Amino acid sequence: MKTPFSIRTGVPDDAAELTDLAIRTMREAFGPPHNPAELVEAYIQEAFSINQIRQELLDPGNTFLLTLDPDQQLVGYAKLRQNRPPRQLKGQHAIEIQRLYVAGEQTGKGLGKQLMEYCLNLARRQGYATVWLGVWERNVRAINFYTKMGFQRCGWHYFQFGSERQRDYWMKKDL
Repeated sequence: MKTPFSIRTGVPDDAAELTDLAIRTMREAFGPPHNPAELVEAYIQEAFSINQIRQELLDPGNTFLLTLDPDQQLVGYAKLRQNRPPRQLKGQHAIEIQRLYVAGEQTGKGLGKQLMEYCLNLARRQGYATVWLGVWERNVRAINFYTKMGFQRCGWHYFQFGSERQRDYWMKKDL
């Protein structure tokens, strides 16, 4: 039996708890052995302060979806961002899933799929025709997940991760 998780929209008061989860999931997903610890920590310092997350929560172009376990503990999140899509999607009414992370101890419980389906349904309700995202070329687990969810590669770009330039694939799903 799957554990019932709930999903709600994030608000500025969630900034501290969301920042903690964002840092933890970033370390889990991209820390050693995938990247040197100092590279991950440099990126965390740049992208995940409480103030930064609060500003992102306040930005009307962003939507944070927070996943809570039955004890109302934050165990996953997604960030949808109204952003100019890559040139491969020029002219399409598209929204970006900029982040989708689940706490390591929650993997394998269907939470990522539930959160992704929630994102896709929200995008449909908001009238978007396409959802797109970037994924690190060496994150095979995430690429396989997105492929199972119906995304396909449509290009690539460089992503600055701390002091290193890494290659991300663009992936898209038509709704």
